[in-house]
Amino acid sequence: MLIAFAIILTWWFSLFAGDRAWPFYVLGTLHAALVVAVGSTLIIAFLVQEATAIHQLRGAWGEEFTRDELKKARRRKLVWGWADSIDLQRGDIDHLVVTRNGGVVALDSKWRSAATDDDRRRIIADAKSVKLRATGVVQTHLRKESGRHRTAGRHVHVTVAVVVWGALQDDVRSGLEVDGVAIVKGLELVSWLKQREGEAIDRAAARQLLSSVESSRTAVPA
Repeated sequence: MLIAFAIILTWWFSLFAGDRAWPFYVLGTLHAALVVAVGSTLIIAFLVQEATAIHQLRGAWGEEFTRDELKKARRRKLVWGWADSIDLQRGDIDHLVVTRNGGVVALDSKWRSAATDDDRRRIIADAKSVKLRATGVVQTHLRKESGRHRTAGRHVHVTVAVVVWGALQDDVRSGLEVDGVAIVKGLELVSWLKQREGEAIDRAAARQLLSSVESSRTAVPA
């Protein structure tokens, strides 16, 4: 649209300027202003897209690093397995982990260089939503197993934790919990999982639960 406007403007000035010089000075100024406007628009669009891309990339890094720590936890026999990226109608769950002695854990991976107070409140609010979603997913799939497996009629406790990666984890103290949400440094996730106690889940039950949700996400079986 700006290019079309520039063409029409140039035609109009050429038509009515005649032998006068000043209209062409004005036209040159307007052309320069249009070039600046177009350039600024392109730069702003690039920066917006770049910021979104960087945010998504950091999110992917956080989830990948969390998966690496979960692999360590499985080798140390702390967890049976987990499901990644469970997409739901409202939101998703980054990682649904079935531990050996600590029930089910829903992990929300975050990569942050820094965080404002609003960011921190939003992270906690998001984590609470993740817990509700994870509890619903677990109970739904346990009901599907009702009448066929040992999980029938069983209620499994779900714990939620935000796993922080990036420079922000340096500001997270060990054992931090806010409004019932554990805030865990990424590099301390294995240690945190080791401390989960209170609800043992056997291998068969873990397999049943993870297999039941396999159709809606990528599962790492026990």
